[in-house]
Amino acid sequence: MSCSEASIVYDELFGEYVCIDTGEVIEERVVDQGPEWRAYNHDEYVDRARVGSRLTNKVHDRGINTIIDTSSYEGRRLQAIHRRLRVGNSKQRKLVRALSLMNDVIGKLGLPSTVNEFSGSVIRKLISKGVIKDRNVNAFIAATIVIACNYLKTPVNRDEVLRICEITRQELWKAMLKITRDSGEYITIKTPDPQIYIEKLRSELRLSPETSALASKILGIAKTRGLTSGKGPTGLATAALYIASILLDDKRTQKEIAEKSGITEVTVRNRYRDIIDNITIVVEL
Repeated sequence: MSCSEASIVYDELFGEYVCIDTGEVIEERVVDQGPEWRAYNHDEYVDRARVGSRLTNKVHDRGINTIIDTSSYEGRRLQAIHRRLRVGNSKQRKLVRALSLMNDVIGKLGLPSTVNEFSGSVIRKLISKGVIKDRNVNAFIAATIVIACNYLKTPVNRDEVLRICEITRQELWKAMLKITRDSGEYITIKTPDPQIYIEKLRSELRLSPETSALASKILGIAKTRGLTSGKGPTGLATAALYIASILLDDKRTQKEIAEKSGITEVTVRNRYRDIIDNITIVVEL
C-alpha cells in the first residue's frame, strides 16, 4: 500500500521515516544532520553551539580563525607558527594594515557596521589588483568610506574624514577617480542625496519634525528644477533647513547652522539665495 507524502513522518528517536497510516518503515538508519546536543533555552544554545560568526569583510581572514590552547609549550609554539602563517605575504600584510586603519576611521566617525562591510569588500578587491600602495593607503581608505556612505545613503562629514585620515581634498578626489576609473571595478561615484543630511542636522540643531518635513519638501522642489546639480549636499540641506526654520518660526542663526553642519556661513547664504531666487514660496497668514 502506498503512502501519501503528508502521511510520512520522521522518527527522531530511531532515525526512521514511518507511514502513520500503515505503520510501514519507509527508510531507516537515517543520519541525523542536526547537533548531537540539546538546548532548552537561548543561553544553553549559545553556550553549546560551536558554529562561529558569519563571514565579515572587516578583517583580512573574514573572521575565520583558529584558537589554540597556549597552556603548554607545544600550544604556544603552534600559536606562534599559526600567527606567522595567517599573514603569509606582502598583500595580506597590506590588507591587515588597510582594514585596521579603515575600522579605526569608521569607529571615530561613528558610522554603522554596514559601512565597514562595504568599504572592506572594496579595499580587498583593490589590494588584490595592486591599486593600493603604501604611500597612498590613507587616501584610498578615505575614498572607500565616502563611496560606501554615498551608496548606503549614510550621512558623513567629508571634512572629518579628511582630518582623521590626514589627507587633502585633492588626494581624496584622485583616489576616488582611481577607484572608479582605473581599478576595473564596477563602482561609480554617486552624488549624495541632500535629503539624507536633513534628519541628522535637525537633531543636532534641535529643530521640530515639521521643520525637517518642510525642508525635505523644499529640497524636492529644488531638485525637480535642477537647482541641486553641482552643489554640495550639506550646503543644500543646511539652506533648506534654514528657510524652513524661518517660515515656521523655529529660527536658528546662519552661524549656528553653519557650525553644526561643518560649512561656512558664505556657503549657507549662497545656497539660500539659489533656492529663494528660483522658488516662489507663498506664506499664508
